Amino acid sequence: MPKVVDVEKQRREILFQCFDLFAQKGYANVTTRQLCQEIGVSTGALYYYFPSKKVLFEQLVDEISRQDVLLLKQATGETLAERIEALGQILIEHEAHFIKQAIIWIDFYQHNDAKEIQANPIFQQVDDRYQQSMTDLLGIQAPKTARFVWTLINGVLIEQVGSDQLSFAEQIDLLMQMLIAYFEKNRGAIA
Repeated sequence: MPKVVDVEKQRREILFQCFDLFAQKGYANVTTRQLCQEIGVSTGALYYYFPSKKVLFEQLVDEISRQDVLLLKQATGETLAERIEALGQILIEHEAHFIKQAIIWIDFYQHNDAKEIQANPIFQQVDDRYQQSMTDLLGIQAPKTARFVWTLINGVLIEQVGSDQLSFAEQIDLLMQMLIAYFEKNRGAIA
């Protein structure tokens, strides 16, 4: 009897294995052949799911962002301050995941054309997904403000890649306090 393969499950498993590998070795430093060896799939199997390493990366980023949005939706609370504090807790609890993401993106940006990255419709969709997640979480209608909040979070993540002066938790706590103070002072920015 032929082996029944759950195609979507297999595709996701490959993506998540590549996520860890890219975080550990860097996107640019891993060839397709090395990817296959490290994650234990044949080259043919990898190409069945992903026609190129770039497509694999695009799908990885898309899948991770979908998972992140589900995770961020868990940041609930009655008040804006409670939701911001819940966001901080989620970020702290999943520190390793978000730092791996930052490492992967830094490496990808260093080895690819920035204009191509910015024009990529998948990456634009991912950016919009995070912005919408912040808009929904914070209950704000100002897209630029929502995007800026996510940019600040990414800044803290990038800082963790190359520094150990303040812990991630300390930086996130400070950022959340700043956001709470800002939104309390600028209630109009929420509407």
